[in-house]
Amino acid sequence: MLAIGVLIGLVVRAKPIQGIPTVMSTLIVRKIESSRDIQRFLQLPWALYQDDPQWSPPVLAEMRMRLNPKKNPYFEHAEAAMFLAERDGIPVGRITAQVCQLAQIHQQAGDGHFGFFECEDSQATADALFAAAADWLRQRGMKRMLGPFNLSINEEAGLLVDGFHRPPYVFMAHSLPRYQHNFDQAGFAKEVDLYAYLLEVEKAFPDRIERIIHSAARDPRIKLRTVNQRNLEAELHQVLSIFNEAWSNNWGHIPMTEAEVDDMAMMVRRLFGTDSVVLAEVGGEVAGFIVAIANLNELTADLDGRLFPLGWLKLLYRMKFGSCPSVRVPLMGIRPQYQSSRTGAAITFAMIDFCRQAYAPMQVKHCEMSWILETNSAMRGILEAAGSTLDKTYRIYSKPIV
Repeated sequence: MLAIGVLIGLVVRAKPIQGIPTVMSTLIVRKIESSRDIQRFLQLPWALYQDDPQWSPPVLAEMRMRLNPKKNPYFEHAEAAMFLAERDGIPVGRITAQVCQLAQIHQQAGDGHFGFFECEDSQATADALFAAAADWLRQRGMKRMLGPFNLSINEEAGLLVDGFHRPPYVFMAHSLPRYQHNFDQAGFAKEVDLYAYLLEVEKAFPDRIERIIHSAARDPRIKLRTVNQRNLEAELHQVLSIFNEAWSNNWGHIPMTEAEVDDMAMMVRRLFGTDSVVLAEVGGEVAGFIVAIANLNELTADLDGRLFPLGWLKLLYRMKFGSCPSVRVPLMGIRPQYQSSRTGAAITFAMIDFCRQAYAPMQVKHCEMSWILETNSAMRGILEAAGSTLDKTYRIYSKPIV
């Protein structure tokens, strides 16, 4: 076994393990801030996932922006710290700890978050990383650690615990299978599972669902349309309103801020196009929305995380002239007054079909609907009735901070 002591900027000396040469090594876990250390933090997965054929290298420039308090609106209501584990000067693990003030208001006060967990095959290293995050959260009055969130529940959430057979879709996490053991051994308990469903785009809906869709198409009150490019910001703020209403009673929901919606609007303009956001109107009022985006991971997989010097040209060319065989639906919502109603079910199926009909001519084969709370039986029932199948499971863990 490994002897371990825990501090911020901690030194751990490993005892010899049977079968391993008896060379003492030193593990240090320290809080990082410099550009050089952040780069090493971001590049660590390349060493850990080199033998994982399903891993999709993240775009480093996007990750740097996400962790930059000056560029990510998340930091307007949150603070975070990054920790790097090094063994004899070589990065072997990482983690973040973060306190979101909106989570303190809208969820359980005293819950601190953690994320971006990656680790060598060592429980001692995992324990040291968890301890560093817990200590930072404790100093800020947190009573419990919850995660992983990279950085918030509205970004990459959960540890992949089932579904390692397929690369992650855009803005979804990927993990090594052994991480579940690290969490269990460290005393974390399951908080909730998040599901990813897979829809075969070319597969016809069951007859019953087709009848519901045709009924919605004949209803003069119901109209589906994409957002207006000239009025994108205002339309996306309607999406924000529906999102915050529709999800207000869901586990873990943290309302998106106006700055975060503005950031999403910029991303839609630059990367996905206004056709990716579909609104459903009932009697002239926006009653629901769905966001369906190209799975950019398929277009960036061979860029090795780098947009420069030529990666961005390849990506732009593929987005403009190529095809992407898969898409993801990261957001969908119905105003509360239409939930659990025939009209709500009709516009939900109609929005899914609208996206399916739009993407099928583009040779899109698969659509991931993610993520869905395991407790959201109504939405799970809709997706399963439409022919979607459960494809992946992500787990949120919690642990008291003592």
